[in-house]
Amino acid sequence: MPIRRYCVPAALALASAMLAAGCAPKAVRQPRAIGAEVLGAMAPQALREIYATPAFVVRDLQEGRHVAFQDTELDPEAHVDDSNMIIYVEGSGDTVEASRITMRLLAESPYGFPERPERLIVVLLKWSESRDVVTEHLNRPAQLRAAAVLGAMLEIHRRRHGAAGNASIIGFSAGTRVTQLAFLGEVPEGEKTYPDALPHARNIVFLGSSMCCMDGTPFAMIRGRFLSFVNPRDTHYGDRAPYAAPAGESLRVLEVLKFESLLRHPNFGASVMGFRHLPTLTAAEQFDALKAVASPDLQQAFRMVNVPVPLGLVPYNLFGDPIPNDDADDYLNLAPNHYTMVGRGPAGRTDTPTFNQYRAAAEEFVHEQVASAAMRGRLYRFDLESQPVGANPLKIPNLLPWAFILPRSDKQPPADQPAPEPAPETNEAAPEPPTDTPPD
Repeated sequence: MPIRRYCVPAALALASAMLAAGCAPKAVRQPRAIGAEVLGAMAPQALREIYATPAFVVRDLQEGRHVAFQDTELDPEAHVDDSNMIIYVEGSGDTVEASRITMRLLAESPYGFPERPERLIVVLLKWSESRDVVTEHLNRPAQLRAAAVLGAMLEIHRRRHGAAGNASIIGFSAGTRVTQLAFLGEVPEGEKTYPDALPHARNIVFLGSSMCCMDGTPFAMIRGRFLSFVNPRDTHYGDRAPYAAPAGESLRVLEVLKFESLLRHPNFGASVMGFRHLPTLTAAEQFDALKAVASPDLQQAFRMVNVPVPLGLVPYNLFGDPIPNDDADDYLNLAPNHYTMVGRGPAGRTDTPTFNQYRAAAEEFVHEQVASAAMRGRLYRFDLESQPVGANPLKIPNLLPWAFILPRSDKQPPADQPAPEPAPETNEAAPEPPTDTPPD
């Protein structure tokens, strides 16, 4: 496709030139100095200042269901309970408004932390300095500053709540590199690190990892598990980004000139094939088996794992055809196979006709798999009740954009499986808290 051959290198060259010229907008916000002032009850504005976040979402229990409210909807004098927290580390070039969508899905999940599951706050770590995805992938200074902020956020939560509190991390796209840098202690020169805060993290979840499959995962010290979702269809940001725009590194000019960034590398990106040094769990029964075995060595061996995304999590284009991979790059289809892992559509948006065809499946994935991984350190299901259905199910040969005419997303079980039990809708019906996560 000629459009790919010229658009990608041109965009990369522009991004590289911008960075070389020092064209950097505002710096990442820094948390307030950590001291006695971070203790006590917090109103919404105080929480935003203490955690250096532009947005957060809180969970409320209404009529037996979890309902999410964003910070701007709260009374300015409200008391915010942050004892159970998820830190959502955004992807490159993302927006606060788009991240709120993912954060709401997490807060409305039927799952919760084992301790006081009705309480939850999802806090955004905003680090991108522009809307350009490629530029921010290469923006290591911003990622290092964000790594310092992440460490400080964990330290603040540790001082406020100690072992009684829970703080899990979800890294999306280049946010996975930010998380790795924080746990490696790599921050800007002069910034303080908090090594005692790192073991305070409960679980860490990677979505759409923009890292090489051989990169390190320095998360063995956390209280729960590290789970990295593997998506073989994430073939743009998953297996090409490490060549075209390696997160937190320099542009690989030679590979770009050889058009390596236009080729698929399914055995390269961690998002499409997992981290090579980690085991892969593929069924809920495997988590159950680990729960039944008390061996400390076995628990340690499965403290960090890969887990696959559901096979049915495949988006459709405007013509109602499934997109098995992102070969057309984000310059044509805007990487839907990447953003579907955070419950959104092409380019991270949810207002496109195409997204209506797989909205239910994408949202269920975040509700079910991502939420249980972040709060319970395991998965209870590897399938989806909601199956994406293209707007042209009869495959009628026509150049009409079927998504504009008949958008839909039906809920139906896979053809070769019986209908699954309904997902729990009330707090009381949520799955029993697992005890299979590694002990503190």
